[in-house]
Amino acid sequence: MDSALLSKVLTDRIKGIRENPALQALAQLDEPSSNEPRVTQYVAYTDFTTAESKRQTASIYVFTPYMNLDAHQHPIVEYQTQLMFHFDPWTKSIHVSVLETLGAASKLAFFDYQNHGLATVALQALIGLGRKNGFHNIDGVVSSFDGHDDLLRISDVLQRVGFTVQTDPENPHVGEYSYGLSA
Repeated sequence: MDSALLSKVLTDRIKGIRENPALQALAQLDEPSSNEPRVTQYVAYTDFTTAESKRQTASIYVFTPYMNLDAHQHPIVEYQTQLMFHFDPWTKSIHVSVLETLGAASKLAFFDYQNHGLATVALQALIGLGRKNGFHNIDGVVSSFDGHDDLLRISDVLQRVGFTVQTDPENPHVGEYSYGLSA
């Protein structure tokens, strides 16, 4: 794939994000590399805002042009990874929506299963967003009904960025995870 074309598509997507007042870019990387499968051209962005005190759900999105262009060189999908979360501005906590690996594995973990790293980017962006806005903790639940291996894979993704994951030996398909943001 032509790295100049990928850079142009990424630049156009970042420009679109910056022009949209409902979105904000959190992290971006445009370092074309032939070191596949690691994705080195992406933008992580969010629809989170502290201005809307009544709205308490937001998402982190990660877009890459990698493996995402149609025959006319336009992006096929707007983002490859979405991490939806609920936030409580009064208790300063973030709760990530349930991550399930039902079916072909969690969308959050899909690109990390392929060693592309987009789930890691999404989680790191969430941690940064939480710190920047004075949140104290992030938590959530992960479940896997496809087998214990899928739960282990997504637990590994979470632990690599610093989350603590706890599972119950009597229910090996469900785990709780948390991350303390306090200084």
